[in-house]
Amino acid sequence: MNFIGRSQELKSLEAQFNSRRFEFSVIYGRRRIGKTWLIRKYVENKPAVYFTGLEAGAATNLDSMSKAVHRFSGQAGQSSFRSFEALFDYLTGYARTSPLVFIIDEFPYLAGAAPEISSLLQRYCDHEWQNTRLHLVLCGSSMSFMERQVLGTKSPLYGRRTAQIRLNPFNFFETRALLSSMTVEDAAILHAATGGVAEYLNFVDPSHSLADNLTELFLNGNGRLFEEPSNLLKQELREPRVYNDILDAIANGASKYNEIATKIHIQSGALSRYLDALNDLGITEKEQPMLSPGSKKVVYRIEDGCFRFWYRFVMPNMDAIMAGLGSQVYDQIVAPALSSFMGQGFERIFFDHFDRWSQNGELPGLVTARGRWWGNNPVDRREEEIDLLGVGTDFLVFGEAKWRNERTDVGVIQDLERKGRLFPAVSRHYLLFSRSGFTEGAERYAEGRDDIRLVAFGLATPGS
Repeated sequence: MNFIGRSQELKSLEAQFNSRRFEFSVIYGRRRIGKTWLIRKYVENKPAVYFTGLEAGAATNLDSMSKAVHRFSGQAGQSSFRSFEALFDYLTGYARTSPLVFIIDEFPYLAGAAPEISSLLQRYCDHEWQNTRLHLVLCGSSMSFMERQVLGTKSPLYGRRTAQIRLNPFNFFETRALLSSMTVEDAAILHAATGGVAEYLNFVDPSHSLADNLTELFLNGNGRLFEEPSNLLKQELREPRVYNDILDAIANGASKYNEIATKIHIQSGALSRYLDALNDLGITEKEQPMLSPGSKKVVYRIEDGCFRFWYRFVMPNMDAIMAGLGSQVYDQIVAPALSSFMGQGFERIFFDHFDRWSQNGELPGLVTARGRWWGNNPVDRREEEIDLLGVGTDFLVFGEAKWRNERTDVGVIQDLERKGRLFPAVSRHYLLFSRSGFTEGAERYAEGRDDIRLVAFGLATPGS
C-alpha cells in the first residue's frame, strides 16, 4: 500500500527524534488502522529496534525482544538477555552516545505476559534514560488498555509520555488520494463502506468497478471483509454475541438507550458497559445535539462504516452469500439501497470538507465546535434535524448534505434557513453540500448572498 496521509503524526515523531533528548511516544488505535505502517515509515533509515509483543509467556517475549536487539546490533544468534533489565541496560548504553528508536508494538500483549514491565519502564524513563537519545515508542491496538493502563492516572507510566497519537481512520481526502484513479463518487462509497480504515482500503482494486470491489470484499464467502466485523468483535471483546446483538439492534433503527435494551432483552443498567466498550473502539458513537448540554436526546449510531455496511447488507444475507449468490445480492439488495446507506457516510465526508475549509480560513471566522443537531421546533411543533451546526465566536454555520441523483433545489436552502432561525445568533451562514450540484433556481437564490455557500461535491474535492 502506498503511504498516504499521516503527515501531522510523522511530523510529531520526527520532531521527537530530532530533539536530541529522551522522548516517549504512545501510539494507539484500533486494529487495521495503519499504526505499523506509520511506525515503519517513521523509522525508515533510522537506527531502530522493533519488537512486537506476543501472546505468550514472559520468557518467550524476552527471547523475541532479545533477537530484535541482536539483529539491530549485528549479533544475530547470540543468546537471549537474562532479564528485561539487562536488555534495557544494553539499550541505555547505546543511546547515551547515539540516537536510537526502541519500539514495542502490541504492548498490551507484553504487559499481559510480564505485568512488571510497566513499572520497570517507569524506572528507566525516570532515571536511566533521562540523559540518552532514546526514543521509546509504545504501540497498541487495545484502546481501553492503552488509555487506562498506559495513559491513565493509575498507570505507573502516567505523566511520562512526551507525545501521544491516537490514530484515526483516513479522512475522505486521504482515501481520495489512495483511490485517485476511480471516480469521486465511487471513492466516496468505498470510503463509507470501509470506514476509511487503511488496511481495508488496501484491499480495494482501483482497476475494478465499484460493484466488483464491494462484491469481492463483502459479498463473497472468501472475501477479505466478509467476516471482518465478527472477527474483530471476537478479538477485542468478551461476550461477542451480546455486542453483535447490540449492533444489529442499532443497525435496524434502535438508537436510544432504552430502545436498544428492549430490543436485545437486556437489563437497562447492564447495557452501559457494553456501549462504552463499543464507543471506546470507535465502532459506535454516543451523540448529543449541538448546543444542548445535558440534553436527554442521546442517540447511539454505528460510526464505523465497515460495521454499518456489514450489518445492513452482509449479516441479513449471509445464507445467500454463502450459496455463491453475492452478485445477485449486490444487484438486487445493495445497489438499490446505496443512496440510503450513503446518508450517514456523506455527512462524514461533509464534515471532512468543513474541517478542511476551517483549516484553510474559508469559513466566516473561527469555528470552535461542530456537530449534528436535532430537536423540537416549538414554532411548527415538529422534530427537526440539521446535518452540521458549526459554532463560531459570534456566528453560527448551518449545513446540509444531500447524496441524491437529482440536483438540490432552492427549497432545501430555504428549509435550512427556516431551521437556522430557531437559534439566536449575531449572524447565520448556510452551507449546502450536494452530490449532484444545484438547480438554476438554487444558484439564482444564492447569487450575491455572502451568507450562503453552495458546494457541488465532485467539483469541490480536487481543489479542497
